[in-house]
Amino acid sequence: MPKQNFRKANALERDKKQYHVLLLESDESFSCALKGTIESRLPVSVTIVRDVEMARKVLTLNTSKFFIGITSILNLDSSEFEKVDLLGEFNVPVIAIVHYYEDKMRDQLIKHHVIDYVIKDSAVHGVYICDLISRIYKNCAVQVMVVDDSMVSRFLIVRELKLQKFEVLQASNGAQALDILNQNPNIKLILVDNQMPNMDGYTLTEKIRVMYSKDTLVIIGISSSSDPRITVKFLKSGANDFIAKPFNYEMLLCRVTQNLDMLDAVTLARRLSNTDFLSGLYNRRYFFEQGNKLLQAVNNGDSLTVMMFDIDFFKKINDNYGHDIGDEVIKNFASLLKSHFSNDIVARIGGEEFAVISTSNQYMSDFSNIEHFRQIVANQTLKLKQWNVQYTCSIGVCNVINSNLDLMMNQADKNLYRAKQAGRNQVCIDAANNLATSKAND
Repeated sequence: MPKQNFRKANALERDKKQYHVLLLESDESFSCALKGTIESRLPVSVTIVRDVEMARKVLTLNTSKFFIGITSILNLDSSEFEKVDLLGEFNVPVIAIVHYYEDKMRDQLIKHHVIDYVIKDSAVHGVYICDLISRIYKNCAVQVMVVDDSMVSRFLIVRELKLQKFEVLQASNGAQALDILNQNPNIKLILVDNQMPNMDGYTLTEKIRVMYSKDTLVIIGISSSSDPRITVKFLKSGANDFIAKPFNYEMLLCRVTQNLDMLDAVTLARRLSNTDFLSGLYNRRYFFEQGNKLLQAVNNGDSLTVMMFDIDFFKKINDNYGHDIGDEVIKNFASLLKSHFSNDIVARIGGEEFAVISTSNQYMSDFSNIEHFRQIVANQTLKLKQWNVQYTCSIGVCNVINSNLDLMMNQADKNLYRAKQAGRNQVCIDAANNLATSKAND
């Protein structure tokens, strides 16, 4: 495994598909208002049912439809918790809305494995519920590992994490944890006990930090010791946070959620700093940063190919149709590039110029894939407003590995210039000092 691992940035929403929430609520005005708040903020469809009987019918007909359930708990009567138990019977996690807070209510909610609760009519209850739904949905794609030699302790922590929809992995010692991490490099959160045989939690934390930075993997230390120095020792070993045992479900939930939210914020900031706003591709800075890393890692026999792309007569597109249409052409071209060169680094260098860097050995002698891309662009027609817009591109290619990425880019740019000088809508290649030109025959 490389010394440092950096994850690909993930959007805060994994996809835009609609998911379903069941709202079991007898208060008509409140339920309609809450439904409106949720649906306006999230790609969610909320189904309202008024009572337990109706909820059972809906759940029976749609056994796996609902991602989460929301219901009000008015008091501590057992009849109120029938609603929670019904949703649990169909494996639907529950967010409870309560009218007041007290320890007995909280204890009953936790006993019935409610994900979380919010006080009705508080100033932020709708926003809090939306944030919670979004967090739980993201948790479905989050791998978490619990490392503890105590089977009982692992069981309790795993149960609470699974309630939050995490995919949970378990290790009973540090060596096993490192093996699991090697096999599952996308783990985002690790909870580590300090007292374990052979390798304590501090040592494990230090070993993980050699591979993963704090802003790519969260480590939370845990301990039943009353020694206050343990917290400091964990943090100095590289942990993001610390929780003392015994801790309740709410403490675990708050610490885990807070740390993952911070990780998401850092990931988003990194993605935005590396991404061109209009096209959604990587920007110039990221392209050169990653391209130089690829170049430094090249060994004898490896291949590295740089491609430069330019949309032909782009100024005429802006002049004839307007800059809004020009922006749509940029986005279309970016989408085609990203799809066609999906395994490579694709970037918008500036304006109508784009670049791709690839380690594929297919470009050592076969450039048909690049020519195929040129044909795809030339043969499409875009329906934009009242116009049918067609455009072409010119491409310059260099696969002669140099000691400097700038030199390879300059050579690819020279070939791009040759393609434009030769009439545009062409691919010009500098392959092992043999110049070749693929002319348009469309």
